Amino acid sequence: MGPLVAFDLVGPMAHFRKFYTNSSSLTYHVPPRTTLAGILAAMLGLRRNTYYDLFSLDQARIGVALRAPVRTLVQTINLLQTKTGDWHGGDVRTQIPTEWVLPKAQDHRAVLRYRVFFQHEKPSLTREVAAQVMEARYAYPLFLGVAYCPAWVEHPRLYEDDEVAWADDDRQVRVDTVVPTERVLATPLRPGLRVLPDRMPLDFHPDRTLRAIANVIWEDRGDPLPLKVSGPRFRLPEDEDDIWHVFLEV
Repeated sequence: MGPLVAFDLVGPMAHFRKFYTNSSSLTYHVPPRTTLAGILAAMLGLRRNTYYDLFSLDQARIGVALRAPVRTLVQTINLLQTKTGDWHGGDVRTQIPTEWVLPKAQDHRAVLRYRVFFQHEKPSLTREVAAQVMEARYAYPLFLGVAYCPAWVEHPRLYEDDEVAWADDDRQVRVDTVVPTERVLATPLRPGLRVLPDRMPLDFHPDRTLRAIANVIWEDRGDPLPLKVSGPRFRLPEDEDDIWHVFLEV
C-alpha cells in the first residue's frame, strides 16, 4: 500500500461551506475530502484549480476523524458589495447569515481538532507531504475552509508500509473516521451515541464540477462507531484495540 502520513489539523474556528446551501452559508462539522485536498495542495504550493486530478479518488486516499466535540453558531457577516468595483465600503453592503464551527468546550484554550490521514499512489508525494507537516513549512498558509479561520498542524507522523495494519472483512469493529454510508454493512449502535449524517463532495472535475458525492456519518463527539464496513480499513501502531480508520471513498 505504501507509506501513510497522519496529522492533526487544528484551529480556533472553521467554515466548510456546504455545496447544496442557499444564500445562507451553512457549514459541515468536519472538512469534506475536497477541502482536505485543497489544504494539501496549499502545503505543496499547487495553484488553484490545478490539483484536482492529482488528488482524485483514483490517485489519493484521504480520511478524517473528529478529535474534539464541536458546536455551530450562526452570525450575519457584513460583506462589501464589489460588483460595482467599490472596494472602499461606500456602496451597499451584503449581509449573509453564516454558520461557523466552534469548539464545544467553553474553555478559552479550546480548539477544533481533526485527525487527517493521507496516502498517495506515488509514495514520493506522500513523503513530500510528510516532510512539509513535520517541518511546518508550507507554500501557502493553512485555513479551515475560509481565510477568517487560520489553522496549523500538530502531531504529524509518517508511517512506513509495514507499520500500517490493513483488513478487509465484515467483522464488527470501532471506526473513528467519517464513514461513507455506502460502505456501512451494519450499524449495531449502542445507547449514548449521537450519529450525525450529511452529504459531502468527494471529488472534483478539473472545471470544479462535482465528480463524486457521498452520504457520510460520524459520531457527534468524535467517539468511535461500532460498525461493519466494506472495503479496506487500516489501523496504526498507537491505536487502541479494535480502533480502525477508513478513507473517504466509495
